[in-house]
Amino acid sequence: MIYRFKVWFEEEEEVFRVIDIQPASSFLDFHNTILDSIGFKKDMPSAFYVSDDNWRKGKEISFHDASKLKMAEVKLKDCINDPHQKFVYITDFNEQWTFCIELQNINNDAPGAVYPLVFKTVGKAPKQHEGLSRFKTVDENEFDEIANKLVSKHAPMVDEDFNEDGFGQEGDDDDNDSDEFSDEFAGSDEHYDD
Repeated sequence: MIYRFKVWFEEEEEVFRVIDIQPASSFLDFHNTILDSIGFKKDMPSAFYVSDDNWRKGKEISFHDASKLKMAEVKLKDCINDPHQKFVYITDFNEQWTFCIELQNINNDAPGAVYPLVFKTVGKAPKQHEGLSRFKTVDENEFDEIANKLVSKHAPMVDEDFNEDGFGQEGDDDDNDSDEFSDEFAGSDEHYDD
């Protein structure tokens, strides 16, 4: 049998890996395969957490912490309690790279395949040390700044003399002029009717 897991970045679901791994494999094997598949270093503090359906973290399986269950000693099959078992995986505790992992299905192993196996790769993983800009989201201030740059880049050139003459300026003057013209025109129509 082979477990097929989908592993995705918590911050960016569109970047994911599908990994096939044997039930007797250790969490250390899984850790190494995940990090190889995204090009991250494998020696950073890391941990798996057995999770419920709402991604609440339960039992911890650690890479470095001797007081916790160790990845090298715990087999995947010992923590699969659900056909869609979930895990939360965190690596590089300084950067807090967090992954959601879900068991997709259980298959027969393919003849000649070597496991663990990265079955599918979708999306380009960020660099490990990109920090907060790893999946760049734009806050309101940044959005306004970008919008202003775009507007100023594409705005038509304005002639200052043109504005000084009173043409094209904002205000009520233009509206008043058109009302006066309408009244004058309406008055002249009455004159012709007489």
